[in-house]
Amino acid sequence: MNETPQWGGKAYQSSLSSRCWWYTPWDGAEWNEAVAADNEVREIVAMELALGEIPDWARRSVEITIRMTQPCGHYLLPRGFLEAISAIGAELIPSFVHGCYAVETTRKRQMMDYIFCLDAWLAGASSGAAARELMALGARRIDWPAVCADLWSVLGDHTEMKDLLIERLVHAQRVKVKFSPWDDDRGTKFGRDEYLGDITEVSEAQENGYIEGYIPGCNELASPRVQRMEARLSEICPAWEEYRSYITYGWLCAPKAFRYLERLLWAIGHERIGTPLMPSNEDVPDFLQIADTVPNQDEAALWWRLFCEALDAWWRGQPVTANSVAGDVNRRLGGATPVKQWLVRLLLKKLKMLEANGEEFTRLVNPPPHAFRGTRPITS
Repeated sequence: MNETPQWGGKAYQSSLSSRCWWYTPWDGAEWNEAVAADNEVREIVAMELALGEIPDWARRSVEITIRMTQPCGHYLLPRGFLEAISAIGAELIPSFVHGCYAVETTRKRQMMDYIFCLDAWLAGASSGAAARELMALGARRIDWPAVCADLWSVLGDHTEMKDLLIERLVHAQRVKVKFSPWDDDRGTKFGRDEYLGDITEVSEAQENGYIEGYIPGCNELASPRVQRMEARLSEICPAWEEYRSYITYGWLCAPKAFRYLERLLWAIGHERIGTPLMPSNEDVPDFLQIADTVPNQDEAALWWRLFCEALDAWWRGQPVTANSVAGDVNRRLGGATPVKQWLVRLLLKKLKMLEANGEEFTRLVNPPPHAFRGTRPITS
């Protein structure tokens, strides 16, 4: 690839290629030393400049589909990445990008089962009573008697502090279930009989993703019930501010959302008030039986390697070792054009930056040896 003589801050910041780096150190289209020294970005910008006028669909692909690519892992891997290349192949921008905060019905129902468990514990019901209902009505076919018995054991005896922490946690999870959007659910399916806080004009999903149309959000702190709980917890719980950060943090779209819940419940059940508040993975057994809610990291790592190899070969016009992932990539992208080759190379650069960010996405496609392992096939 010939270097472009126009390379520099002005050329970079005026390029479309500079507008896709959300959730990376390069977000904001600012020129800096790292960008200046990156020969691959220089070549990508040169590819763009050689195209002349950019079609509108390609412009929107950079600013929407590539920019909003799932940055920190998603429980439905590889769906989001496959949708991104399908959009490039079809030269069409979807009206709903399944990125951050996007959660479909099955995932919500799984969380509702655990919310039911916590609600039953708060009510003083027996673990057996909760298990019987879940075996009849639960979204998953797991050993609910064992799950409920273990959860009741972890939570232990009721105390005012523990009850309020669980009640506050249940409220926060109900907000996530109600307001995490999907194509067929924009705050219209779940929790319609629950006031969880004043509705907001814009949700987190609307702010940090691309969704045409209105997606409501929720201000939990506007709820008088939440205000009463938090006021009392601030009086009786020495570590309330830290607990509050963990209770309100987290998203259902995260690959290990239920493992996070498991560890938090362990901390509440043991009434931890010291540092660190959240226990390590090694300290917490899988008492909620959540492995099938976590993508199989070993499958994800293999798919990721083959996917990146296929994208790299496709934009270069080179053959790639025949495998099902490469075949799927080639089918979705279709025939090569200079515009699509530029977009695919730009997308691949963005994805490799996300892979290296050290966050949950990194741990999903490059899992450390002793990480909690999921069992859900990534193709499901």
